Amino acid sequence: MKKILDSFLSFFNSTKEEAFYYVKMERNEKCYCGSGKKYKSCHYPDHQKRSKIAVRKIDEKTGEVEIKVLSIKKLRKEHFRVRSSIS
Repeated sequence: MKKILDSFLSFFNSTKEEAFYYVKMERNEKCYCGSGKKYKSCHYPDHQKRSKIAVRKIDEKTGEVEIKVLSIKKLRKEHFRVRSSIS
């Protein structure tokens, strides 16, 4: 029984920190949807209305890039993960 409880507690107490950061999409970049338009004339107006912003989630270990649309509120909470550029 003790072994089961220890494994259960170790599962919840694990501090596996993800290593990633966000880079905001600039208005003049090509839109992430592949339409060929600039972000400012494609999805940006809709995101502004809903208080959202498109960001690139970049894994520090693998360099894998994933596009996410996050609320500005969430992005402010995780301000320590936001960088100005990919480098």
